[in-house]
Amino acid sequence: MNLQSIIITNCIGFLILVVLLISSYMVRQRKLMSDRVFYLMCIITACSCIAEMVAFIIDGYMFSGARFIAYFLDTLTYITNIIVSFLWAIYVDLRLYNNKEHVKKTAVKICAPAVIGLVGILVNIVYPIIFSMDEHNVYHREVLSKYYFVITFFYLAMSVIILAKHRQTHGKTRFFPLWIFLFPVLICTVAQLLVYGISLGWCSVAIGLVSMHMSLQNELAYLDPLTKLYNRNYLDHLMNQLMYSHSHMSGIMLDMDHFKAINDTFGHAVGDEALVDTAKILSNSVPSNVIPIRFAGDEFILLVPGGSEKELDEIMGFVRMAEREFNEKGNRPYKLSFSMGASIFTGTSNVDVFLNEMDERMYQEKQSKHRADVLWHRSGAAAEQQSVN
Repeated sequence: MNLQSIIITNCIGFLILVVLLISSYMVRQRKLMSDRVFYLMCIITACSCIAEMVAFIIDGYMFSGARFIAYFLDTLTYITNIIVSFLWAIYVDLRLYNNKEHVKKTAVKICAPAVIGLVGILVNIVYPIIFSMDEHNVYHREVLSKYYFVITFFYLAMSVIILAKHRQTHGKTRFFPLWIFLFPVLICTVAQLLVYGISLGWCSVAIGLVSMHMSLQNELAYLDPLTKLYNRNYLDHLMNQLMYSHSHMSGIMLDMDHFKAINDTFGHAVGDEALVDTAKILSNSVPSNVIPIRFAGDEFILLVPGGSEKELDEIMGFVRMAEREFNEKGNRPYKLSFSMGASIFTGTSNVDVFLNEMDERMYQEKQSKHRADVLWHRSGAAAEQQSVN
């Protein structure tokens, strides 16, 4: 056992998590449940780095209270190992589904190994089956210590299964590279299992958490804060990728009809509410492979990988149907309607041409609606004048 390397490793893990927590103010302001779980994991891991380091330092020392402190710290690190492993799987579920009911069901399904592990820790206080301290206050692994490595591997595997199930129904998840957490934790945990006396586990968790935080920062840069849809930055990023790979993409541009009237009549707070309702309509009505983007103001774009004119017509039909259902419910003081225009990007065409074509076709529909409104009002006014005469 190299005590110096253990101290350095755990101090590095602790310090990078402290820096992460200090620098993550913007992410914490979202107050999402997934973010709260993430930062709880950061705090527990930081504490565990210190607890494990101190436990190694006093291992084999005999002074008043040394045995109690060592036993307490070793017990604490086993408990926090269980908690962080379990929270990781819960965090993955929350990031992917963002649904409290779904995560409750997941927690119930996967909690058994954690519960068994916690019971084992309690038993170990009376009967050493996980670890023990000899008469010289030296720590020793016991027969069931390997089970706690199994718990870690189990919840890492569960996170992969949760992601795989989500991909089956919702398609590929952006800004959630699971592997950047899994790889360092998996490699270092296996090393710590095979070689007694090294301390890499908690530092590897710290590195994984920092890597996940970086993906969160990327997500924030590409998300519209109001509607939670992708923003113009992400559209530019995606179109650059498509041009580079010469990929085929179709698109639909939508503009909210009479949005200015909603703002003028009910105020900007209600206008923001209408934008959020529009985002929900688009997210819930289109197929999972379609990417909704808030383009600018009250304009939105639906990007369809591949796509044909028939598929674009079907998607616009889905949006029209969702629009009607929203208005029929009458839960808001306003009605929503959208003007739409579609175009196809072949992978070799110009991005500006692709966007302008969608915009022109959307504008044509808006003009057509406007002319129809004018004719309707004129006919209504003429009928009213005739009745007066």
